[in-house]
Amino acid sequence: MRVLVLSNFYPPHFVGGYELGCSAVVEGLRARGHDVRVLTSTYGVGSRRTEGHVYRWLDLEAGSTAASAAAAPSLPRRAAALLRREARQQRAFASAVRRARPELVYVWNMAQLPISLAALAERTGLPVCYFISDRWLTRWEGDEWHQLWSARFRNPAWRAARRAAGLALSLPGLVTRTALALPHAHFVSDYLRRDAALAGQVPRASDVIHWGVDVEKFSYRREAAGRPARLLYVGQVTAQKGFRTAIEAVRLLAEGRAGAPPKLTVAGGSVTPGFTEEMRGLASAYGLDPHVEFAGFVAHERLPEVYAAHDILIFPSLFEEALTITTLEAMACGVAVVSTATGGNPEVMRHGFNALTFEKEDARACAAHVARLMDDPALFARLRANARRTVEEGFEIGKMIDRLERSLREQIGSHKI
Repeated sequence: MRVLVLSNFYPPHFVGGYELGCSAVVEGLRARGHDVRVLTSTYGVGSRRTEGHVYRWLDLEAGSTAASAAAAPSLPRRAAALLRREARQQRAFASAVRRARPELVYVWNMAQLPISLAALAERTGLPVCYFISDRWLTRWEGDEWHQLWSARFRNPAWRAARRAAGLALSLPGLVTRTALALPHAHFVSDYLRRDAALAGQVPRASDVIHWGVDVEKFSYRREAAGRPARLLYVGQVTAQKGFRTAIEAVRLLAEGRAGAPPKLTVAGGSVTPGFTEEMRGLASAYGLDPHVEFAGFVAHERLPEVYAAHDILIFPSLFEEALTITTLEAMACGVAVVSTATGGNPEVMRHGFNALTFEKEDARACAAHVARLMDDPALFARLRANARRTVEEGFEIGKMIDRLERSLREQIGSHKI
């Protein structure tokens, strides 16, 4: 297969777990002999460049304005700026299609990218499939270019001018009508598929294909070293990830277990450094400096050794997670997971079987679960073993790529008939 992947971020320059999943899928398909190219943004590199099969050619957008196109007083200037930006982005996509000669366009995360690129993909005549791993599909109609061409102008002169402009732009092939047909989609969780349906974004056909983890890379530590007291947090240090709950839980544990307090390692950077400093200050104010280590960003290739050095993962997210790769990796490694069960995570986690779950912002319940694991070696061992088995049976990367590969082949085959 020849596939062109469209994604806003792509490793090694990334923000969250979905980009790592995208890379795992791309490299997995390439390892099976498929010609997979990636069109992504210049995030992390500053200027346009080509890195082998990765085309870092797109500009990330800062976000759309809240004002409607009809009401904006600077509409002509804004429209001119949008036109220049759109022309540049759409030319980059057309160039990638010419170079890659794909049999299918695989659209991943479009947040901060113009939705016109997905619309343009659908108009190439090629089969198009979407991989939905967060909620961008329910929010794309906020795109400025879309708003400009879908706004209802009261002034007949404005309506006539827009029609004329649309005809003129169609001659060089620029897309102005950006409604998406959504011919096929892969959702990373059933939660996301239901969420899209509630928002009225229903693909013609769809599958739920959960994330997968490389169980050889994230290998199982068969024997736990002594009493489980080494706590771990992996991910962005942000408010929506519930990090304050982790600090509060450690405070409660330190107060209740003066003789054997646990230690929390924080492995992750932050897009909100001010919040990180606030949390450092909170930990210090609670006297937790000996118990909380802010290790900063940890490269993904180093995470297996980080998991191997810890016993319990605390994942206190407030966000409705699509399906969390971090918890799957920890489960694969035999790290007991104490987590909120938000979004799609209940499709993996079963309280008392392969994880212990608690309600958002309930630091007391989080601390109680950690204390249970510290005091009950049999429970700790059972959760670890069941978690590993869960990943092996339903969330292994090879099985995920098997399903994706089969689905993409079918879409290409049916398109050629």
